[in-house]
Amino acid sequence: MTRHLPPIPCPALPLVVALWAALACMQTAAQSPAAVTSSQPATTNTPDLIANFPISTSENLPKNFQDTPATDASRLIPFDVRINSAPAGTWPLLERGGVLHATQEAFEEWRVNRRPDVPAVAFKGQTWYPLSSVPGFEFKLNLADQSIDLVFSANAFAATRLASDAQLIPVVTSNEPAFFVNLDANYNQTQIKGIDTNRDLGALAELGFSNRWGVLTSSHVGRNLTSNDTLVGRSWRRLETTFTRDFAQQRLTLRLGDSSTRGGVGARSVYFGGVQLTRNFALAPGFLTQPIPVIQGTSSAPSTVELYINDVLRQTSNVPTGPFAISNFPLLTGSGQARVVVRDVLGRETVVVQPFFSHSSLLEQGLSDWSLELGAVRQNLGTDNGNYGQRFGSGLLRYGLTKQTTLEASSQLGQDTQTLGASVSQALPLGIFGYTSLAVSRDRNKLNGQTVGTGREWSLGLEHNSLRHGLSGRWVGASRGYRQLGLQSDTLPTRLESSLNYTYSAERFGSVGLGAARLDTFDRGRLTTLSANYSVRVGERASFTVSASKVVGPSRGTSVGFNLNIPLGQNITSSSSVNHRSGQTDAFTSVSQGLSSDTGTGWRALAGSRSGQGYGEAGVYHQNDKALLTADTSASRGQTSVRLGLQTALVWMGGKVFNSRRVQDGFALVEVPGYADVGVGFQGNSSTRTDSNGIAFLPRLQAYQRNSIRLDPSELPINAELDTIEQIAVPATRSGVRVTFPVRSGRAALIKIVMDNGQEAPAGTEVELVGDNKEFFVARRGEAFITGLQAKNNLRLKYAGGSCTVEVTMPTANNPDEIVRLGPLMCRGIKP
Repeated sequence: MTRHLPPIPCPALPLVVALWAALACMQTAAQSPAAVTSSQPATTNTPDLIANFPISTSENLPKNFQDTPATDASRLIPFDVRINSAPAGTWPLLERGGVLHATQEAFEEWRVNRRPDVPAVAFKGQTWYPLSSVPGFEFKLNLADQSIDLVFSANAFAATRLASDAQLIPVVTSNEPAFFVNLDANYNQTQIKGIDTNRDLGALAELGFSNRWGVLTSSHVGRNLTSNDTLVGRSWRRLETTFTRDFAQQRLTLRLGDSSTRGGVGARSVYFGGVQLTRNFALAPGFLTQPIPVIQGTSSAPSTVELYINDVLRQTSNVPTGPFAISNFPLLTGSGQARVVVRDVLGRETVVVQPFFSHSSLLEQGLSDWSLELGAVRQNLGTDNGNYGQRFGSGLLRYGLTKQTTLEASSQLGQDTQTLGASVSQALPLGIFGYTSLAVSRDRNKLNGQTVGTGREWSLGLEHNSLRHGLSGRWVGASRGYRQLGLQSDTLPTRLESSLNYTYSAERFGSVGLGAARLDTFDRGRLTTLSANYSVRVGERASFTVSASKVVGPSRGTSVGFNLNIPLGQNITSSSSVNHRSGQTDAFTSVSQGLSSDTGTGWRALAGSRSGQGYGEAGVYHQNDKALLTADTSASRGQTSVRLGLQTALVWMGGKVFNSRRVQDGFALVEVPGYADVGVGFQGNSSTRTDSNGIAFLPRLQAYQRNSIRLDPSELPINAELDTIEQIAVPATRSGVRVTFPVRSGRAALIKIVMDNGQEAPAGTEVELVGDNKEFFVARRGEAFITGLQAKNNLRLKYAGGSCTVEVTMPTANNPDEIVRLGPLMCRGIKP
């Protein structure tokens, strides 16, 4: 290979390019290119450029590998290195025998993989590997700026994975003991023509206590508390009493008391009293349990990657050179197409298209989900205070065998009724999700004088969802003797239940849905339902829907309905509908404004015809920080009714009682000592204000998530100093935390300090306000700006290993925010 170097005098060249100067001096005539490009450097003789280059011990060298003595043919040369057009810093490269070498540290920093079978060399106690051991190696030397551009194949780089943040649960803030009471009261007055007016008051109350050990709750319901109907008695019943303890880092929840089992294969969810230990992925918000498709690509230089899902831009990311994989795009279910546009720093664009499939019923490979329960079946919940039936133990286990296969097994073993079941969920070709299950049961109870005995239940399901098409089918069958825990033995299962549904959606033409279902029972015959619907957008925001259904069997009927929905703006919606069923036509028109998640007022009004009579409804709803108030009324020809509702809560925390909306999430006691009427909010929204003691109650915090609690700095006086106006709180479920903002109060002054000899205190001298941990410093002209001053203060000046104390008395001021000038004040005992 021929190289052309500029014929310039050898002594005039910098040492760093002496290697190339030696070649230049041997040339008699040459052209002058701007750079030298090669994939195989030539052997040259140059002085040693780095005499003091740090070396490692020979103990780090490969076995039987001896350090080669330094010769004129082995030289270290520092270069400003660029890797595939991206800056990589300054690195020493070894030139030996016309080949460039680098250390293992350099290869790791550059993220390139070399071929391990290429032999290494030793120099100055270090092991060096040839750059040519990396696939696609080329280089371009730039003499003007003493740099070298290294080019490697994109596949030689270590892969980059764009994954979601490690789904670690943040450290939970220490819980503050708190009592809370949730109250939901409802008053109803109904007047029927010719019958006395009936007045009734009902209430649902929940008592709770939370601390660092967990949450204890007990709910109760009161019915007919003020009813004048002598046939209906007043009642107050206990619903559920439960102690809940979360083990957030392990994603486990322990419940003692009343709860419900997790339904598994062939088993329904059952209310029970006892103990439950279950996996709880909700303790790690954002944790994805289903397999996430991985979209792969390669960038030949640092690039911007745009991800389109079904032609909708979902995210933009930056990736370095080399292969990359995207697994952090938004959670999706069904099949579709992902398109990745890779645009590098030179403007070159590459497009990668890849289909994907995911389903919420699948578990990520190696992930397990389980639940264990032991207790007794709860009977007549809401009617009896505590009626418990047969004792049982149950378990559920789901396991992601592969990304395409999830296995499930469950059992419910009661004194009289036992069930065992297993199922397989599978991702099938063509973007289809399928599952199948089999369960068997045994029941020792007697029916018509005979033991129920054994039975079985099976199920099969298929599902496909794409951008335009949706298809699902489900078939469930059981034998006559199949029984489930929690049901009476005389409750027969369904012989065969089948359904088939298809939907087609197109933005221009609307969506169509078709469905068919059949219910075949042991004692009530066969019931078949056919249905169809069509929905289309009208104008920019309105939609029109027509639906029809037909039932064939012991019960027969046909219905047709029309609905027009028109958004009017400002959260106001108008809806009109007509339904014809069994020879009767109902028609309604309504207008409503919904409630927002914060405070505000909503309302609704409805008028129309029902059962051949005129009918009307109206309601008003108001929500603030302390309660939700509702009022509804309805009227027809023979009946009028009025309903009033109240939802509110009381919380005792930190020795104070607060009124709030229903406590369902986390909450915080926020303290800004001494500062009243300061706005406090979280996640960027102002929610409440501090009271006269500087205390505020902040509800609706998100459990096990980082909640940013922030003060409004514009509402703090100018003399109030805070280290921060924002703190992070991570409460547990339905638990409270205390968040305190330390505020330095007092007045501010610009104080001039002089020394014994009358000279101004030197700039930079440290000044301490005795009793305060904040530091101050002297500025120009011996002046120091001091905050947090009270009526009388002591300042300590520290200089040259000594110190002196200065007494400061603040003058009376009408405006506490006024900054006064004081001094000069004498500092005695040290000299500048």
